[in-house]
Amino acid sequence: MRARAGRKGPRPAHSLDDIAREAVALADAQGLAAVSIRAVAAELGAGAASLYRYIASKDDLYDLMVDEVAAEYDLPDEPSGDWIADLTLVAERGRAAYRRHPWAGQLSAGASWGPRVQDYMEFLLAALEPTGLDIPERVDFIALLNNWIANFAQHEIQPVDGDAAAAKARHVESIAADPSRPHLAGAMASLLRTDPADAHPDLLFRRGLDRLFHGIAPR
Repeated sequence: MRARAGRKGPRPAHSLDDIAREAVALADAQGLAAVSIRAVAAELGAGAASLYRYIASKDDLYDLMVDEVAAEYDLPDEPSGDWIADLTLVAERGRAAYRRHPWAGQLSAGASWGPRVQDYMEFLLAALEPTGLDIPERVDFIALLNNWIANFAQHEIQPVDGDAAAAKARHVESIAADPSRPHLAGAMASLLRTDPADAHPDLLFRRGLDRLFHGIAPR
C-alpha cells in the first residue's frame, strides 16, 4: 500500500485485513468495476468517510486486494533448494489464485508491494538462486512467469461457446487444407490430430512450465 502519514484519533473499528477481504469478496462476486471505497464500506456496515482513516484512495484499496490474494499462496518460509519444485509450487498456487480471482491479473502489475507480495518476491528470488541468474535476470523471469500464469488462468476460465468453438474448428480445418502456407498447414493438421487427453489444461500448464524452466536451467 502507498505510504501515508499516520493519523490520530479513536482506535479503528476495522482492520486493513477486514477491508481487503471485503473488497476481494466484492470483486469475486460482482467484478472489479463494482469495487469502490463506498461499496466496501457498505459491505462493512460503515460510512465511506470512515474508511479514509485507513486508506487514501482506490489505489490503496487495490494494493490491499493484491496483497490479500498473495496471502493465498501460503508459501514455505524458505525455498527447498530444488528450484524447479519451488517454482512449480508457486505456479500451481498462482494458477489456482487467478482462477478464483479473475480480476487479479488486472491489478498485480501496477500494485505497490504489500508485506505478502514482498514475501512472495523474496521466496522467488531465493528459489531462483541455484539457477545462476543474476538479480535483474531473476526479476525479469519472475515477471515472465507471473504473466504466463495469469494469462493461462484467464484463458481457462473463459466461457465456452459451442457455436464459436465449432466455427473455430472449421476455420482451423480450412487452414490445414491450404497448401499455400505449408508450415502453417502442417501445424494446424497436427493440432487437429491431437488426442483431447493431451490437450488437458493440467498437461498444457505443466508443458508450458517445463519450457519456461528449460530456458533458465543451468547449462
